[in-house]
Amino acid sequence: MEILLSPPVVFIVALLAAMALSEFFSGWAPKGAESAGKELPYACGEDVPAEKVLPDYQRFFPFAIFFTLLHVAGLMLATWGLNATAGGFELVLAYVGAVAVILAVLFLG
Repeated sequence: MEILLSPPVVFIVALLAAMALSEFFSGWAPKGAESAGKELPYACGEDVPAEKVLPDYQRFFPFAIFFTLLHVAGLMLATWGLNATAGGFELVLAYVGAVAVILAVLFLG
């Protein structure tokens, strides 16, 4: 009987229940009209060919790495146990120095 409370079994049962409810209520959902532009990419009301809709992530990645680095650095510094006998303060300074070098390389390099 304990097997019924194991996470995989509970997940499968919940998934099957959600699928059954979705099938049951799908008949009540409003039906939309088919349109020619339903599968086209949205470009703020402009007619842009699909070949020109290629996102450029060149400027995005430095900011994504910046925020990831600062969030991880903040988490590391906030949860680091400073033990005077283990030399924890020097390790924290080395970590902050490494983060500063990485940020300098990211934005100045």
